Amino acid sequence: MKSIKSLIILFFLLFMPFCYSQNDTIQNNQRDILDVLYKLFKKNDSIARKDKKLAFSLLPAPAGANSENGLVVSFLTTFYLGEDHETTNMSQITFSPYFSFSNQYVFPIQSYIYTKDNKWNFIGDYRYLIYPQLTYGLGDHNTKEEMSTLDYQQWRFYQFVTRKVIGDFRLGVGLLFDNYKNISEKSDIDEPTDYVKYMNGDFSDETSFGYAFQGLYDSRKNTVNPEQGLYVEADFRINTSGVLGDKWQSLYVDARKYHSFSKYKHRVWASRAFYWSTFGGKPHYLDLPSIGWDRDGRTGRGFTKNRYRSNALMYFETEYRTDITRNGFFGAVFFGNISSVSKLDTYKFDKWHPAVGTGIRIKWNKKNNSNLALDYGISKNDWSLRLGLSENF
Repeated sequence: MKSIKSLIILFFLLFMPFCYSQNDTIQNNQRDILDVLYKLFKKNDSIARKDKKLAFSLLPAPAGANSENGLVVSFLTTFYLGEDHETTNMSQITFSPYFSFSNQYVFPIQSYIYTKDNKWNFIGDYRYLIYPQLTYGLGDHNTKEEMSTLDYQQWRFYQFVTRKVIGDFRLGVGLLFDNYKNISEKSDIDEPTDYVKYMNGDFSDETSFGYAFQGLYDSRKNTVNPEQGLYVEADFRINTSGVLGDKWQSLYVDARKYHSFSKYKHRVWASRAFYWSTFGGKPHYLDLPSIGWDRDGRTGRGFTKNRYRSNALMYFETEYRTDITRNGFFGAVFFGNISSVSKLDTYKFDKWHPAVGTGIRIKWNKKNNSNLALDYGISKNDWSLRLGLSENF
């Protein structure tokens, strides 16, 4: 318990406001990938661009993580639904299909949309997955070797709607739908796997339907690459079905703080705390909190996705982001995180799993401040490599 208290105190110290006031997108002589291409082929230092509301980025690239190689294609669109960018925040829609040589096919669409003057906010998470995944056991007794490969198909539709109450604080509701089909398991051990024991050997299709009440505070101006502000989301979720028809609830809390150290350059310290737990019933195995399965899929750099799973998850992360070149074209990040899942059917966090890593940044589109982000993280007996067009959080 002392270690948990120390981690919480450290996190809130990191969250204390000591940032400079600055715009959320630094435009001081910035160069992006289009500027570089034009300079190479047309000998221009930079290109003039019309001040349009919409910015579009595309990244097709090979990706590999934990020996699972494949191809990711990331589409990022940002836009404004209001004329005044001071009163209306940037909106974004991301589509990042992923195909791996281990027969994983993922088609996720995520949206974060503000209407004029930030009156309404719409957060969407829609996806279809064909997803064989390695499993390592439940709770804090995770094995070092894979326990099984769990294969399934998933449809997801999550939609949250919040309305401004005062300032940057909002209240709203959400609709949650998950459908799991064609569940099967290939075991790598002699005894029954944790899935079999937890689900009583049930591999039938499952539909998890629920609704949520959401409180949201978001003072960021740019969600793709925040340089200042605070984000706090708290969801209380009520699900109508689980194992043996049980109803169950969950609590989902995500807090992020950004500190800028410079008025003119990209020098940002970012911190995140995340908590996710289920209670009041028995969720399906695939509905349990798991590393890498937060809504954005961004927790757990340095770990295989799904490496830790239980009825409660706690996660802390911090990183430093900095420019390498004066024009902001090249940058770097240095990060560390620590996480724990509870002992199954309890809320005791006894084992903590740290990871560290670094990444490179290449300015992809200076209009929305998006970067090509490549991060490598390492932890005990594990590692990960991630590629995308926005910051990890």
